[in-house]
Amino acid sequence: MFYSDEREKAVNKAKEIETKYNTLVNRGNEISILLYEERKASVREIFQVEQYINFLANSPKEFKRNISEVIKNLSHFREAMILEKEAEANNIIAAGTAAGGTAVAGAVAFLGPTAAMAVATTFGTASTGVAISALSGAAANSAALAWLGGGALAAGGGGMAAGNALLALAGPVGWGLAAASIIGGGAFACYKNKEVAEKANEYAIKTEESIRKLSCIIERIINLRDKTIKLRNFISLAPFRTYPNDYKNFTNKHKQALAVLVNNCMTLGVLINERIDQ
Repeated sequence: MFYSDEREKAVNKAKEIETKYNTLVNRGNEISILLYEERKASVREIFQVEQYINFLANSPKEFKRNISEVIKNLSHFREAMILEKEAEANNIIAAGTAAGGTAVAGAVAFLGPTAAMAVATTFGTASTGVAISALSGAAANSAALAWLGGGALAAGGGGMAAGNALLALAGPVGWGLAAASIIGGGAFACYKNKEVAEKANEYAIKTEESIRKLSCIIERIINLRDKTIKLRNFISLAPFRTYPNDYKNFTNKHKQALAVLVNNCMTLGVLINERIDQ
C-alpha cells in the first residue's frame, strides 16, 4: 500500500518518543515527591530549632523573633502537611476529585495525598484559612480542593474547579495526562497512510519539545532538592546539646554558632517556599 513504510516508521518513532516521555513523567513525579518529603523533614527541623531557642534561658529576643517569622512564613506549607495527614485518614483527595464526574477528575483520582501535596507545593501556592480538620464529608472534600485552587471563590481564590485543574494540569503529573497514549490508543485508525505518517511525525515533534521542557524542569526540581538537603544539614542541633542551658553562659563561639543556626533556618524557610515556574 502507498506510504505504508512511511506510516510504520513514523508511528514506531512516535511510540518510542512517547515511551521516553512517559518514563520522564514518572521520574518527574518521583522527584517532586522526594522534594516534598525533604521539605517536610526541613520544617520539622526548624520547629526543633524554635523549641530550643524558646527554652534556652535568656535567649536573644531577636533570635526568637526571627525564628517565629520563619514559622509564620511556612504556614502554607504546613497546611499542606496537615491536609496530607487528614486526606490519608479521610481519603479527601480521591473522593474530591472523583466526585466531579469529569474526565479530568477521573484521570487524577489515582493521586494519593502525598503526590497531590507534592504537586501543590512544588508548582503552586494555596491557602483557604479553613481548618479542614474541623470539617467532614463533602465539606472536607470541597475545602481540600479549594485549598489546592488557592482558596474559596469568595476569598478571591479559584475554588474547587481550580483545585481540580491544579491536580490535573500542574507539574509532571499533568504532563502525564497530556501524553495520553495517542499512538497506542489507535487515534489514527481512521486516517490514510500518508495522513497517519504526517500526524505521527507532528505528534513526535511536539512530544520531543515537551521532553526538553520537562527535562529542564526536572533538573530544577533536583537542584532545589539538593540545595534543601545541603542546607538542612547545617541546622542540626546535635552540637548544641553540649552547650550551657543559659545564653549568658555561652562563649563567643557558642553565640556565633547559634546566630548561624538561626540564619540558616531563615534561608531554609525561603527555600521551602520556592516554587517551580512552568
